[in-house]
Amino acid sequence: MSNTIRRPCPVCGGSGRRLIHRQRFLEGPLGDGYDVVVCTHCGTGFADGIPSQAEMDRYYAEQSKYSYDHTGGAESSWDMKRFETTIDQIVPYLPSNDISILDIGCATGGLLSAFKKRGYKNVLGVDPSAACAAAAGRLHGVTVRTATMAQLGDSKERFDLILMLGVLEHLGDAKAAVMVTANLLNEGGYLYCEVPDVEGLSMCPNGPYQQFSIEHVNFFSRSSMKRLMAECSMVEAKAWNWNIEWREGVWEPIASGLYEIGIPPPDPVYDATTEPGLAKYLEFSEQGESEILGAVDALVANQEPIIVWGAGSLARRLLANTQFAQINIVAFVDSNPHVQGQTLSGRHILNPTEIAGRRETILICSMSFAAEIATAVRSHCALPKRILSILGEVLQ
Repeated sequence: MSNTIRRPCPVCGGSGRRLIHRQRFLEGPLGDGYDVVVCTHCGTGFADGIPSQAEMDRYYAEQSKYSYDHTGGAESSWDMKRFETTIDQIVPYLPSNDISILDIGCATGGLLSAFKKRGYKNVLGVDPSAACAAAAGRLHGVTVRTATMAQLGDSKERFDLILMLGVLEHLGDAKAAVMVTANLLNEGGYLYCEVPDVEGLSMCPNGPYQQFSIEHVNFFSRSSMKRLMAECSMVEAKAWNWNIEWREGVWEPIASGLYEIGIPPPDPVYDATTEPGLAKYLEFSEQGESEILGAVDALVANQEPIIVWGAGSLARRLLANTQFAQINIVAFVDSNPHVQGQTLSGRHILNPTEIAGRRETILICSMSFAAEIATAVRSHCALPKRILSILGEVLQ
C-alpha cells in the first residue's frame, strides 16, 4: 500500500483547500484514491492524499503503460496526427530547424520522430521508462535517456525548446519540474506544455470520472498554467485552448502554451475557471455513470460468466464504488504486460493470447479504446458469445 501524503498546492504552495470530490479505487500501485480539491488561495485544482513523488517516479519507471508493448512500442495513427497538430502550433515561433529540442516524458519518441521528419535533427528525449527509451531507438532512431525530473536537475546541458506533453498533470511536484526545465533553457528558449484543459472536460464525451484517473493528480486550466509558470519566473508567449480526437469519436480538451523566461505580472490573478469547470465535469460524470450502473446491474442479475477486458482506472473505480465485483467475472485481461499475471478483486489478469478459444462474453471496460479493444478481441478469440461495451451495448 502506498503511503499517501497531504500536499500543498502544486502551483502556489498554499495549504488551504476546498473538497470537491472523493475519488476511490480498489487498492493498486498508486494507492486507493485521493481527494479532488481546489486551492483557496489561487484556485488551482489538484489531487490531495497521493503517493510521494519517489513512489510515482518508480511507478512510471517500472510499470509505464506508455511503452505500448502490445504494439511493439509503436504509437497509433491518432497519436501521430496529434503530434503533427502540436508541431504546427510551435513551428512559427522557432528561429530555425537547427535548434536543440528536448522532449521530457517522451514515451517511445513519436513526437521527436515527427520533428525529425520536418528537418529538426538535434532532438533528444527523456523518459523514466527504460522500455520507452529502447522502443524510441528501435522504431524512430531517436535517442532517449532514462531519467526522472529530479535526475534532470543535475544536467549541465541547455536546449532551445523543451517539450512536456501530458506530463505536468502526472507530477506531484509540478512546480519543481517547471523550475528544472527553466534551468535547462538557453537564453531566448521556449518551454511548450500540453495538459488536459479543466474548462472543457464536460464538453468532451469520454468515460465518467476518467480525468480523475489513477495517474492524474493535477487539474489545470490555462489560468492555473499561467500562474504556475509565473511562480517559476516564466511568462506566456502564446497559448491555445483546443480539442484533440484521442481515438475515433473520443475527444479531449487541451490547454497548451509556449513559455519563456521573463518577469511575470506582480499581482497574479485568482483562477476563477477551475472550480466551475470541475463542477460541470462532476455533473457530466454523474450522468454518464448512471448508464454504466444500469449495465452493471443487469450483468449482476443474470450472472452469466464474463471476461472483463481492462484492468485500469475504470475497472478499479467500479470495483471500489459499485456492484461491479458482484458480476460473475471469471478473469480480467489486459494488454499491459506490467499487470498480466497479477490478480484484481481475486481474479487473474490474463494476457490477451490466453483467452484464445474462450467462449465467455467479453465486457470491454474502457470507453476511449473500446473500438480498438473490440478489434483485438476478435483477433484473439474464436468468436466469443458476445462482446459488450461497458454501457451494455452489444459490439458483436
